Amino acid sequence: MDVTEIIETLRRLREGEPSYVRGEVLGSMTVDAPNYLVEAFKIFINTNLNDPKLFKITYELERACIKWLSEIMHGGGYGLLTYGGSESNLTALYVLRELTGGDVVLAPKSAHISIRKSCKVLKMNLIEVGVDEDFLPRLDDLCRLIRKYEGRLACVVMTAGTTDLGVVEPVELLVKMCGDVKYAIHVDAAYGGLIAPFIAESDPEIPVFDFRLEKVHTIAVDFHKLITPAPCGALLLRSRELEDLITFEAPYMPSGRNRGLLGTRSGGIAATAWAAINSLGTEGFKQLALDLVSRAKYLSSRLVELGIKVLKEPKLPIVTFNVDNSDKVMKRLWASKMYVYPTSIPNSLRVVVGPHITYEVIDAFVRVLSNIVRGSE
Repeated sequence: MDVTEIIETLRRLREGEPSYVRGEVLGSMTVDAPNYLVEAFKIFINTNLNDPKLFKITYELERACIKWLSEIMHGGGYGLLTYGGSESNLTALYVLRELTGGDVVLAPKSAHISIRKSCKVLKMNLIEVGVDEDFLPRLDDLCRLIRKYEGRLACVVMTAGTTDLGVVEPVELLVKMCGDVKYAIHVDAAYGGLIAPFIAESDPEIPVFDFRLEKVHTIAVDFHKLITPAPCGALLLRSRELEDLITFEAPYMPSGRNRGLLGTRSGGIAATAWAAINSLGTEGFKQLALDLVSRAKYLSSRLVELGIKVLKEPKLPIVTFNVDNSDKVMKRLWASKMYVYPTSIPNSLRVVVGPHITYEVIDAFVRVLSNIVRGSE
């Protein structure tokens, strides 16, 4: 095959996949990145963030992104860009294991699957606590376990934007309830990190989860769950001491060192994140976050009008609803090219309202779902 034929073949194959443009991708947390952010990624795709002496400008783009994120999270400008939340979570648990010498990780059952995977890779002991009827962590149980494992505790994981429901877990309340014990918190804000801080300005029910809380040591944030092409994430660190824990000697590199758990990290992630920051600005990110939450609330209200139970009024742009025979309903929705996702909650389905989920897409989805639930499709 010549190059033209290969590209044409790939384009044809992509047409066979679900389309963001047509509003078919309803359950995924990835988005249809604007073309200019894809182009930004491509321009720096073959530079290496782990070779800062050779690719100095790429490194400076990364530092600018970390500085901007740190300002939002009230941090000191420490951290690195990653390929997404799973890498960020793995790296955070590694850092906190090295910092504390502990082998125990405490987390609510609502934690992302990457926390379980990371603990397995790092041979750490994960102990999970349940959630209550409002899908919030049982903080009394968590505090009891913090005290029980104080000498062995590497960290407590809390989530700002849970996978099933988009819940911002009460990190500040945990600190108030269990502040007399020495422990570190990792906040997985892969989904909510670029949304919750802006929503919190007008919604006092969004709890504080950032570096204003002394026990918060690490925060994961993803750009690709809101605006950029994947992969594009970040891990923010409280101090240079923590940054040093993921800096390794690399005599074969011009800088003599290697940052993070990966080797080569494409500079494309720095370029696309930098382009997003500089095109939207802080105010643009805020308006996008508010717009997506408004759309999610609209979807929630439409479902309630149909008599469909929404499990939790959306604070972030995730709407999870309960239907009988959810497996069959999801199968019929998929047959209609409306690709919702299941959740770990019985008989529930999830819609993640990304920028491509317009009000028109929401109305079309509600019409199809209504017909399915009423038995006409």
